[in-house]
Amino acid sequence: MEKLKDRKQLQAPDQRNLYFVIAEGGGRAKHLTLDDIYSEVSRIQLHDGVPEDIRNHFAQAQNLAVFSWYYYPFNVTAQFMGFVSVEFALKQKTGKTAPLKNLIREAVEQGLITDKGFTIAQYREGNPERSYVETLIEAMPNLRNRLAHGSVMLHNQSLSSLLICAEFINQLFERPNNDQ
Repeated sequence: MEKLKDRKQLQAPDQRNLYFVIAEGGGRAKHLTLDDIYSEVSRIQLHDGVPEDIRNHFAQAQNLAVFSWYYYPFNVTAQFMGFVSVEFALKQKTGKTAPLKNLIREAVEQGLITDKGFTIAQYREGNPERSYVETLIEAMPNLRNRLAHGSVMLHNQSLSSLLICAEFINQLFERPNNDQ
């Protein structure tokens, strides 16, 4: 059962994180650490062409992912904030206030986001019936809504979700020439 963390334990890792390991190659693995989480989160970046208010908003999701080391459920909160950052970016880019599903559909139809812009889409095998971005039209709003309206969902997938959200947002805005 979740409860307020004891004041003396605030800076201690959430015990649930200690069950995870990272493959080191050669059949070896090491326990997950705060440094591992921070390193992964710091690689997930929005480029300088993304408006500052959106980058600030997305930083909240990144910080929640890092702080999930101390409180495991922040993984889910980080994922939720990543989805909300996507919606914020879409509304700012389009100037429209429409449901997230409609905004994503419009971005796909206008070619603002494509499979090429998502790392995960490159690993899809064969010839799937739908493109990755067409899948996002349904999946992202459904996940966001499940989290927004109360859920017992608990996982450690915030890093992969934040990468998808960052790649989505980065496609919406032109990357400055000096930003590699």
